[in-house]
Amino acid sequence: MIERNKTYHKGIENFCFGELPKELLIELFKDGRTTSRFMEKLATFWFPELTNVDAKHYDHVDTEGNRFEMKGFTKGGCKFVPSSMLGKGRHIDLDELAEGISEHKLTYIITDIVNFPKIRVKFVDGEKLLRTYPKGEIKFNERENFFGSERTLW
Repeated sequence: MIERNKTYHKGIENFCFGELPKELLIELFKDGRTTSRFMEKLATFWFPELTNVDAKHYDHVDTEGNRFEMKGFTKGGCKFVPSSMLGKGRHIDLDELAEGISEHKLTYIITDIVNFPKIRVKFVDGEKLLRTYPKGEIKFNERENFFGSERTLW
């Protein structure tokens, strides 16, 4: 059973892509644009009650029908607004974010990939997340406070 507000410590041991050296892959996998699709699939192995659905507004459902949106924490922090609001010339609409969280009763799966291949995963209620971080963003300097001390369990 998935526990909310618990930091799970995971590690990825086996990863390769052709002849690319592991050091290069590590740097690539620290980028959320590269890692997001892989993490969405990997989460279903780490947490078998999840099914990856890649629907609008959420990425996973569990066996009880709860909806989960996955977001990555990188060296730039974690923006948990919809990806359609991110990028050059796009606008972040916090009211729309709040409506989506409420309408879909979202739980966020925040994956910390900063120290890839060491991964931290935390499941957080979307409404509580937005109350704590009302701009839809967890800044990098808030990372240890969000996940807990780096000293634990590595």
